[in-house]
Amino acid sequence: MYNTSLNYYPPCPEPELTFGLPGHTDPNLITFLLQDDVPGLQVLRNGKWVAVDRIPNTFVVNIGDQMQVLSNDKYKSVLHRAVVNSDRERISIPTFYCPSPDSVIGPAMELIDQHHPAVYRNFTYGEYYDKFWNKGLATACCLDMFKA
Repeated sequence: MYNTSLNYYPPCPEPELTFGLPGHTDPNLITFLLQDDVPGLQVLRNGKWVAVDRIPNTFVVNIGDQMQVLSNDKYKSVLHRAVVNSDRERISIPTFYCPSPDSVIGPAMELIDQHHPAVYRNFTYGEYYDKFWNKGLATACCLDMFKA
């Protein structure tokens, strides 16, 4: 299952006073993002927000929360945000690839043993998705609610 969104960020005369989207991780498995030529995507790296430079004719690929769970924390979902530009509008088009709502998500059994216990409990994607949107981007991620 997938969802595509079109995000429009108008110019803002005081961009330091607002965000296009606050810092968050994506609740899905993986996201492909097509950006225009106006910068605005940032990722958190070593405690600092870093701009993601656009490379023409490419997609940005973000690992989402479900990949973090499936990999038992071997891969981490990407904490990112969108900022606005003072002079120019910005457009981005993310496509989110998601499990079906009744899919049971949990760490892959091959990654669990006595030295590597399960970090997360099993849950349905529908349960996760509901909790993610009920918190309303108020916190960066809701994976802690699903720890084993």
